[in-house]
Amino acid sequence: YHEFFVVDHSTTTAEAAGSTGGRYGMGGDILYRWGKASNYGRGGSRPQQLYGQHDAQWIPEGMPGAGNITVFNNNYPGAHGTHTVVFELEPPINDDGSYRLGEDGQYGPEAPVWIYQAPDGRSFHAPFLSSAQRLATGHTLINSGPQGRYFEVTPTGEIVWEYWMPYSGEASLPGHDFLVEDNDPTFYATFRATRIPPDHPALVGRDLSPLSPQPPLIPHDADVD
Repeated sequence: YHEFFVVDHSTTTAEAAGSTGGRYGMGGDILYRWGKASNYGRGGSRPQQLYGQHDAQWIPEGMPGAGNITVFNNNYPGAHGTHTVVFELEPPINDDGSYRLGEDGQYGPEAPVWIYQAPDGRSFHAPFLSSAQRLATGHTLINSGPQGRYFEVTPTGEIVWEYWMPYSGEASLPGHDFLVEDNDPTFYATFRATRIPPDHPALVGRDLSPLSPQPPLIPHDADVD
């Protein structure tokens, strides 16, 4: 649907089947939606803004932009053709924490507060999968999923770290013959990437030494048996 939605998880199953109950009193109704207002009959002059997006997530407390929403916008149209952009949105919120409809009956904002795209508008394109994560430094970790590419950008869009997945698992899966084609471009595909800091509570007392030996590398131009 080229949108993402916010729903109320405080409802019971019975409340979620209707339009009352839960923390926000709306039952199972959609609390907020963004990306393609024409889906709910209120497109007006505002253009569609999401195209096959992935990984919409709130920026956590303590992070720059906390409370905003990041979303990986896979197939955004542009002057040089379809490409990918990452958006950061600041949803309009009322004093009681509910989402505010605009005077035009649409959910804002009209435009993101931050956008990342490749300077040439073409070299960054992930037509499916993928993710984006705001980091404590204010940088954003981006996973260009189909290529198995991870990179970190500053608020001004400078790439300060980049890594290409050099490993792969079993290439042959039942009913997925495309995975065994020679030089398949999705062979290194990664659904999502998440930065976990070394002081994360889940890592306390765990051995974080690199694997030794490392898994074997598979060249990107290698034939796949």
